[in-house]
Amino acid sequence: MDGLRGFGAFAVYVQHFMCNYYAPEELEDVEEGRYVAKPPVWVRYPPTVVTYHGAYWVMVFFILSGFVLPNNYFKTGRISCIYGGVMRRYFRLMLPVLMILSIYHICARFDLFGETTYNKIKNKSWLDLMYAGLLETWYPGTSMAYIEPTWTLSVEFMATFFIYLVAFTAHAYRGRFFFYSAILMFFWVMDCLGYLNLVPYHVPKIIK
Repeated sequence: MDGLRGFGAFAVYVQHFMCNYYAPEELEDVEEGRYVAKPPVWVRYPPTVVTYHGAYWVMVFFILSGFVLPNNYFKTGRISCIYGGVMRRYFRLMLPVLMILSIYHICARFDLFGETTYNKIKNKSWLDLMYAGLLETWYPGTSMAYIEPTWTLSVEFMATFFIYLVAFTAHAYRGRFFFYSAILMFFWVMDCLGYLNLVPYHVPKIIK
């Protein structure tokens, strides 16, 4: 599972790389500022497109994380696995994110990614960077205030506590799989009805 999650993270990286550095082919896309990548035709369709379809791999990553997080608790039955996971989760996510945001900030300050990226951070100080890494990134709605791809972090962080709560509540019950199915059905229905908007902004088509 960890290997599949790793590949998913790499696929998301490839998609963002293509969107930023694979120039659109049509002048109309350029003039209207469309977020569209134009890779060669042979990589736009299955099975090749699966290797860099970010939206698909984000969903796979979330689902696999839901299985991996409480796995030690299911194997050992020790409640310390739940408590330890809850206490460590913020720091395990925050420290690498703060480091990556710092690298991004430095590179953008030296204008290594072009004027568009520099304009996003030119009015941000190191204090803004620390606030984004320590607090802002982890709340839905403000999670992409520094850079857009960080929107997933608030979803994953908040979902962590829900996953641990469900695992702790239902682990001892024989009918727990019906309980899990009911929860999945509830969230699926809420999403279909438009009440569960986990993505804080509209995601336009990126591959044309």
